[in-house]
Amino acid sequence: MGTFQACGIGAMTLEGNGEVEGGYITLPPPETFAPTDVDTDQWVQAIKAYGSKHAVLVVSHGCGFNTFPSNTAFPEFGFVYNYTIRASPWKNGTGDIARDFVNSCRKYGIEPGFYHGAMNNAFLNVVGGQVQPNTIPGQATITQDQYYQILLANLRQLWTDYGPLAEVWFDGGYPAAKSDEIAALLQELQPTAVAFGGPGANVVRWCGTESGQLSYPYWSTAKSVGDCTQGEPDGPVFVPAEADTCFQTAPGVDSDPRAPYGGCWFYNPSMVPKSLSQLVTSYHETVGINANLLLDWTPNQTGIVPPEHVQRYQEFGDWIRGCYGAPPVASVEQAGSSFTLNLPAGSEFDRVVIMEDQTNGQLIRGYTVAIDGQIAVQETAIGHKRIALLKGYIKNAKTVTFNVTSAATGTPKIASFALFNCSREPTVSGCAFTSDFAYNAPASIIIANITGATSSSCCDACRSNNKCAVFTLTPAKQCVLLSANQGGSDSPGSLSGSPQG
Repeated sequence: MGTFQACGIGAMTLEGNGEVEGGYITLPPPETFAPTDVDTDQWVQAIKAYGSKHAVLVVSHGCGFNTFPSNTAFPEFGFVYNYTIRASPWKNGTGDIARDFVNSCRKYGIEPGFYHGAMNNAFLNVVGGQVQPNTIPGQATITQDQYYQILLANLRQLWTDYGPLAEVWFDGGYPAAKSDEIAALLQELQPTAVAFGGPGANVVRWCGTESGQLSYPYWSTAKSVGDCTQGEPDGPVFVPAEADTCFQTAPGVDSDPRAPYGGCWFYNPSMVPKSLSQLVTSYHETVGINANLLLDWTPNQTGIVPPEHVQRYQEFGDWIRGCYGAPPVASVEQAGSSFTLNLPAGSEFDRVVIMEDQTNGQLIRGYTVAIDGQIAVQETAIGHKRIALLKGYIKNAKTVTFNVTSAATGTPKIASFALFNCSREPTVSGCAFTSDFAYNAPASIIIANITGATSSSCCDACRSNNKCAVFTLTPAKQCVLLSANQGGSDSPGSLSGSPQG
C-alpha cells in the first residue's frame, strides 16, 4: 500500500489547481502560498499509522506551481521558472516542501515518490502536452520545443536532488514525442523507481477508476501500459495496476462544486473522512484483488493533517493489523501448486489470503480451495495477493486443500497461503496495534498468559484489566498482558498493542 498527496497553491486551501473561472484555470499569485504550520513529520506519521509503505507527493499539479525551488532557467530564450515556492512568503522564499517531505519519509521508514505533471501546466499554458495559442495574464510565452526543455529540466532536478525515489507519477501520461528521452532520464537517475503511467521498464498502470473499488478478477498483465482495464490473463505486458482513491467523502450531501475535482482530492472543510467500513472495503477491493492501493492524505490550509483524519488513519491501520497482522489460524509459505493444511482442533476462520510468486509472471489461471473436501473457493486470478472472503465463519474444519486447476506455461508457485478470522463488520478495535513487534516481558510485569487468543480477544483482555498497559500476541497465539511498557524489539509474526480510549 502507498499514499498520495497534493500540495500546491490556491486561495482557500493549501492544495489546489487554481480557481476555475469561465472554464479556464487561473493562476493564483505565489503570495497565496502562505501556510503557517507545515509539519511534514506529522503527515508521514499519520500515513504510516495506516500501514503505508511509500508516499507520493504532488510537487507540481495542473496550475504549474512548484512546491520545490525550481532552478530551471533558459537565458537563451529568456525563461525563468519563477512560479515556485521560492517566490512565496513561506519561510521568506527559502522553504522546500519536497525536501522536508523526503526527509520526513526517510526518518519514519517510508519510501518517498514524486508526482510532477507532464501534460497540463497552466503557468506554461500547456494542455494535453501541447502549448496553447492564447495566453492569460501570468502565463509564460514559450514554444512547444521550449516546453519540452523546461519539463526535462524540472524532472532532472527532482530526480537528482532528493535521493532515491520509490515511484514517479505521470498523471495522464507524458508527451509522446519525448517518451524515449524521459525513459532514458529515468533510467539514468532513478533506475529502481516505478513509473505510474510512464515510460521505461518499471511501469505500473492506472486501474481505470478512482473509486477504490475494482472488479475481480484483476490481472498483472495487460495489452499495454495504457490499458486501464482489469487486464488480461495472457496480456503481452507485465504491468501491475495501482488504484488511487480519495480519503475524504461528502457527509451525505453534495460537495462544493468549485472545489478542485469535486473536493475529494484536496482538503475540503465540507467533507469528512471515509468511514472505517468504506476504507476496509477499498482495501479488500484493491489490495485483495491484486492491485496496489494508493490512498490520499490532505493537509489543510495551515499545513497539517486534521486530527479527525489522523484518527481515522490510525483506526484503519489498527483494523488491518488486528486482522492480517495477527497470527494466522494456519499457513504455509513457498508452496507448490497443490497442498493440504491440517488444521488445529477448534479452528475458526472466515477468509483465505493467497500470494502468488510472480517472479516469472502471473501464471495461475484458475484455482480452488476446498474445506474438508468441499470446494469453498473457485476462482481465476491470484497475482500479488488475493483475499477471498468466505460465505461465513468456518468452525471445526479439519483440512483445507489448495489446487491450481489452470496455469500458463511454467510452474506456478505460491509465496504464502494463510487462513484468518476477522470481523465482517469493521469496527474500531479499541487498541493500537504494531505488527512484527514484541514487548519485553520480564516476569515481574506479566499479568496473565492467555492461550488460544486472537487479536480481538487479546485487546479485550487488556482493556478489561485496569493493570494492563500493553500486550503481545505471539505466533503461537499466546496473549501476554503486561503492566508496563519496558520497550521491545522486532519479532516476526508477533502482534503487540495497547488499549486506546
